Amino acid sequence: MKLSKENYLWAGIILGCLVLWAATGRKEGQEKYSETKYMMGTYVQIDTCASQVKELDIQEIYKRVWERLEDIAWRMNVFDERSDVAKINQAYEQPVEVGADTYKVIQEAIRFNQLTRGAFDITVWPLIQLWKDAAQKDSLPAPEAIAQVKRAIGAHTILLFELNNVQLTNPTTKVDLGGIAAGYAIDEAARIFRDNGVHSFFIDAGGDIYAGGNNCKGQPWRVGIRDPKDRDKFSAVVLLKDASVTTSGNYEKYFEIQGKRYSHIFNPVTGYPQEGVVSATAIAPTGLEADALATALTVLGREEGVALMDQMGPSYAGFIIEEKKGKMEQSPSLKFEEFRLKL
Repeated sequence: MKLSKENYLWAGIILGCLVLWAATGRKEGQEKYSETKYMMGTYVQIDTCASQVKELDIQEIYKRVWERLEDIAWRMNVFDERSDVAKINQAYEQPVEVGADTYKVIQEAIRFNQLTRGAFDITVWPLIQLWKDAAQKDSLPAPEAIAQVKRAIGAHTILLFELNNVQLTNPTTKVDLGGIAAGYAIDEAARIFRDNGVHSFFIDAGGDIYAGGNNCKGQPWRVGIRDPKDRDKFSAVVLLKDASVTTSGNYEKYFEIQGKRYSHIFNPVTGYPQEGVVSATAIAPTGLEADALATALTVLGREEGVALMDQMGPSYAGFIIEEKKGKMEQSPSLKFEEFRLKL
């Protein structure tokens, strides 16, 4: 995907790296209903197995879901001047009130920043801009420039107050929720379905996936993780039930400076693009968690990333693919094998 004003909310996700492995099928008493919309520069597809709900009712539920996704999309979009994010980015020295859900997402982002020791960071925007400008000039940014930008990066630059008020402590700091808002959006879609009696559904928002209940055959949903070097193959297939999965990586998105490719994912701690990891998959109970963790795993790499997922608990798993001397090396966390389909 290209980074643009229309699709930036989903920019942290690698479109097509996760796919529904098999047709959902149906068993007696289970009917499949599906809708797809083009939102934020990507296709969002939602399948449900909801024979217990009348067709008119399920269409009304979908309507509520789409309206909620649209609401999240514009209010958490860094490019929309009306958005909560835009208000925050203009809030240096003065707190600004934002929506309760935006405030919640920022709280969670700060929690994951601390959990991942800075690998996941919603304030990395100035660093992205620095390297984007460097790519246009075809010249690496100076170490002093990187050091200066790093002073505006980190959870410590965001202050949270009562009544959903947010303030930035550095005039250069900019918040970007692109690496976590899509995950929150699919969690909200899942909530709306469950609140309305629909418990079997599959949500794919450009690679952010949530699988609710079982598929229409009464079995866990199957999701394929694409091989980063061959889109016609899968590195693994996972079975999901009431869980989310997201993959992040650099094999489809990168930029060049002086003939060398650099990842579009940056290490906020070093100030440089991450290297080595070409694909990182996170499985978690919620889309928000899977979204944040997938990005963090890409930055942390094999050893730290796998160790992080191993300590997260039984409902979490990670799968990291690194490229070393032209060869792909897979590193699953301990719990990943419990999700993997044995082919």
